[in-house]
Amino acid sequence: MPISKGFYKKVYPWLIGEDSKDVLYRPFLTKGNPYKSRIFLVSSHAVPLFKVEERSEQTFAESLVNRELFHDLYLSEIKGAPREFKGSLQFENWLEKQHRESLIYTALNTYQLESADEAKITKKEDTANFERGNVIFKEVMDEFQPEIIILQGTAAYEQFKVRYADRLTIFNEEVTKVQLLEQAGPFAEMVYEDGKKVSIFVTRSMSYFGADGSKFEQFKENLAKILENNV
Repeated sequence: MPISKGFYKKVYPWLIGEDSKDVLYRPFLTKGNPYKSRIFLVSSHAVPLFKVEERSEQTFAESLVNRELFHDLYLSEIKGAPREFKGSLQFENWLEKQHRESLIYTALNTYQLESADEAKITKKEDTANFERGNVIFKEVMDEFQPEIIILQGTAAYEQFKVRYADRLTIFNEEVTKVQLLEQAGPFAEMVYEDGKKVSIFVTRSMSYFGADGSKFEQFKENLAKILENNV
């Protein structure tokens, strides 16, 4: 089912570079209506790069909320994607199966890259568009206002803390190791401009999640408690 004109109008500026009509960004990936997703899963960068042909912007926008279409368009790229991307989809499937919850998969910088190793070079060579990728994440977060944000990996955790330091209430400043924070439950709370609160988790990269997340048992228990309390 095609997306509405209103939703496409909202998403379009999150796709296109400032000085061109090329699709440079992947603002999010989800199944269905993103306004019904209570959880953000956040990487540091939007990896891998899914190339969008000219005049296919609306189809790409639709694929961001239509997983069947996304698979039809990018099956070979998905198969060749890094483990973190695949693990994120496995976590998404587990969440849907165990808790009937959908999530929004996004990145602190939504500029699409083949690999995170390209970030420093891209930042120098395409500075304005790269920095726009940081702004888009904030716009996406403020638009959908998730109740839970899960930062995966040390890079996402450290970058998020710096970028949103003035909005974060960190529960225990002394604990900074990701694996310990993963075990402890939400490490911080953030408040949106309208006063709504969001719980912030951190985990290791979802590249380690596997089919059932057996290495993430304590994290899954902590997440379940928050989901149950926020019903």
